[in-house]
Order: sequence, then C-alpha cells, then structure tokens
Amino acid sequence: MTRTPERHLAHFNVLDALRAAKACPLCLLEAECARRYFASLLHEYVNDPEIRGELKQTKGYCARHARRLLNQGDGFGTAILYRDQVELFRSFLRVLQSSSHRDLLRADLAWWRGGEPCPACRAEVRDRERYIAVLLSGLHDEEMRLAFDTSPVLCVPHFAAVLHAARDAHVQSYLIEVQSQKFTCLLHDLDEFCRKHDYRFCQEGMGAEGDSWRRAVAAMVGNADVF
Repeated sequence: MTRTPERHLAHFNVLDALRAAKACPLCLLEAECARRYFASLLHEYVNDPEIRGELKQTKGYCARHARRLLNQGDGFGTAILYRDQVELFRSFLRVLQSSSHRDLLRADLAWWRGGEPCPACRAEVRDRERYIAVLLSGLHDEEMRLAFDTSPVLCVPHFAAVLHAARDAHVQSYLIEVQSQKFTCLLHDLDEFCRKHDYRFCQEGMGAEGDSWRRAVAAMVGNADVF
C-alpha cells in the first residue's frame, strides 16, 4: 500500500508505534518528533536569522529541550545558538547593574523569567495534537483498535490529553475501560514483583514483572524526553 498523503502517513506512524512501543506509544512518537526537530535544526537552520531571532525572544530552549539539544552531540551548532543566549544574558546583567531601585530590579528579573514557550515546546504541542487526533480517528478502524487494545499502557499525561480530546461518549468509555484493564495488569505485576522479594518466594525468580517498577513510573509520568 502506498502511504503518500500526510494523513495516511500519520495513521501508519501511530499504528506502528502502537505495535512497537515498549512503553507509552504516544511518548515514542513525540520523542522521535523531537529527535527529528533537533537533527533538522542543527543540520540546516543554525544560521537562519529567523530561527535565531525566535530563540532570542524565548531566551533559548526550556531546560528539558536544552538538554535534548545537548544530547544531539553537535558542539559547533549548539555553540552558535547558545552564544546568542550568553550574549543576551550578559546584556541583561548590564541592565540589572543600572537598576538601582529594588522594585525595578524585581521587574527586570520577572521579565527574564517570563516569556513565551520555547520553539521546541510549541512544535511538541503541535505534534501531540496531531497524533492524538489521528489515534482518535483511527479507533473507528478495526486494525487500529486491535493495535491499541494490545499496546502498552498510555502514560497518565497522554491518556488525560487523549480523553480530553475525545468528543464521542462511546470512545471515551472505551478509552477508560482499556486503560483500566492495562493498569490492572500493571498492578498485578507490581504485586508479583513485591511478593518475590519476600524470602519465602524469592527462589521463584523474576518473570515479566521484573521491570514493573520502571513501567509504573513511566506510566505515571511519561517519557523523560517528553514530559
């Protein structure tokens, strides 16, 4: 089957993530979008005046996305982008030096701390909304619904976003039921993991429940690259 139109490509991206993810499939999709975002930025747009101007307005990336940028390992591109930020903050320090009144100083500090969401955050929101819409639309398709039924649990932040976006009462009920079943299975694995730490049962050895403690944290808070 040819996957040419964008909506069909997104549909199959969601389907593939549901089948391949080891944890929340929407986290997997968003993490890959972020990776592509920074790879494209460093490869093509480091010297783009519009991009650099936008980063100056937002005072760089948020802490999470700045660390994601570092993880790309591109020292030269990162140095170019963050030289702008260091220079901007040095200029800000000069403003503080001239602010003799305490109220002015506080106002200046409030200005620095404020600002718009970073460009990567805005791109992340767009990607999240797009994939959630594709997932909800696809749930009317038997193949998508089967993949969702058998996929890992949605993390709580993504589940809340999906449920909020769902408008059909039947779809809402279905999402809640599937999520409840998966959390019941996770709770069982956690109980088994804890039981096998009892000296009376430790000789049984760990099975699939061995990583349940990691899965539990991931299920509650999502992927560290996404939330």
